[in-house]
Amino acid sequence: MDLSLKTKFVHSNDCEVVSPFSQTLNTSFLSVSVQAIFELEEAIDICSVKQAIKNILLPSNPRFCNTMIQDRHGELYWIKTEVNVDDHVVVPEFPHGQSEYDEIVNDYIGNIHLTPLAQCRPLWAFHLLNYNTSSAKATLIINMHHSLGDGITLMSLLLCCVTRADNPNLPLNFPSLKSAAHKTIPYHTWVSTEFVYYIFQRLFVLVLVIWYTVSDLISSFLRVIWMDDSKLPIRGPPGVEMLPKIMSSTTFLMEDVKKIKNYVGGTVNDVLMGVIFCGFQRYLQITLCQGEMAEARKEMAKQKVTGIVAVNTRAISRLNDIKDLLKPNSQSPWGNRFGMVHIAIPVASADSPLDFVRKAKQTMDRKKMSLEVFLTGRLLSYLGRQASATAMYNTLANTTMVITNMIGPTDKIAINQIPVKSISFSVSGLPQTLLFTVVSYMGRIRLQVIGTKGYINTDTMTKCFNECFEEMKEATLGL
Repeated sequence: MDLSLKTKFVHSNDCEVVSPFSQTLNTSFLSVSVQAIFELEEAIDICSVKQAIKNILLPSNPRFCNTMIQDRHGELYWIKTEVNVDDHVVVPEFPHGQSEYDEIVNDYIGNIHLTPLAQCRPLWAFHLLNYNTSSAKATLIINMHHSLGDGITLMSLLLCCVTRADNPNLPLNFPSLKSAAHKTIPYHTWVSTEFVYYIFQRLFVLVLVIWYTVSDLISSFLRVIWMDDSKLPIRGPPGVEMLPKIMSSTTFLMEDVKKIKNYVGGTVNDVLMGVIFCGFQRYLQITLCQGEMAEARKEMAKQKVTGIVAVNTRAISRLNDIKDLLKPNSQSPWGNRFGMVHIAIPVASADSPLDFVRKAKQTMDRKKMSLEVFLTGRLLSYLGRQASATAMYNTLANTTMVITNMIGPTDKIAINQIPVKSISFSVSGLPQTLLFTVVSYMGRIRLQVIGTKGYINTDTMTKCFNECFEEMKEATLGL
């Protein structure tokens, strides 16, 4: 959703206007933040964290030295301010008697979800969780308001502050996003049958793009004003974004994911989407049907469940360096450059778990032929801050879940020479009970489930994902 300003308008007091999309993500009823979570293998010194913020983070991007101000017309502006690092670093104290480190971290992140960043608070903060036991551990949580940028910009910024664990002098490696090569027709074949077929194919594709775009735009409009998902027990009441959250995660080997991808003929994202489709359907059977095979499952198959998939709209083939993001005419600029795609989540049973992967591939291939994301972004940019925020809030509130993914490095990284065991991320402020985040790191893919307490059993859901993935692997053993 490219809603950034093409030219930088400066206020008379030397304040830069906040882009329309960033203003949309920071209103009185829609305030969205992103949390990057680094699990470290050793405890980390708070002084070194503050020093890294001063020497690396702040100089890397001027936006982290800005705050928002609002004029009498409700317009938001970025204004440069002096940064007191102590105001942006939080070191919590744990109650005595707690021994489960993962439980402590989950509860703490859940509390972060309940205290969204707003105009009256710092727009970013570092939370350092040192837990001194026989095997010292630490977790570094970077909480950043979404108005500062999206996941791509956050990951690019944070990775400029880390080094490779094996050799700090070597650059980090990332998986490439290869796009399909476009077929060209040689000059001497322009009057051939192949050329006629090529033109017909292009015209047919154009008709499909127009049809899919129009139907998706109509669906998006209805989603804002009227259309809603089925009222399943897993969906919460209005204001669900302010209820406590719980988290569980599971990890898949990238090589196993690629085997399934090659077997089906899709992409890595198709496989992960298929795992979510299959695992979610199985979770509903367990929690709603309670093992019954007859009428209950038939009734469940009639339910309408929609997911929002966040997609990056930048023209990139890999995760860019922070310097490239900050260039004036960059093809992959800093800011919020993502869109929201509506995906129908299948809840009917299938003959094989791989059928869910094939369904995911079919669904995503069809969505890739629609211009809904780009046109919706343009339309929202003309609505104004409150109206566009209302439209986005209603769209999220009328759907069941959000799915978002991120590319991480293939090398093991270190923060202040302390190795990072795992990377994950979360998003707070969404009016939904269920969020799936996916991130790759060191040849592994971590699927994290963030659910609202009392509505989602995240442990049961991750167990369903594991079972579905193992069944998919078994189905591809003959490859």
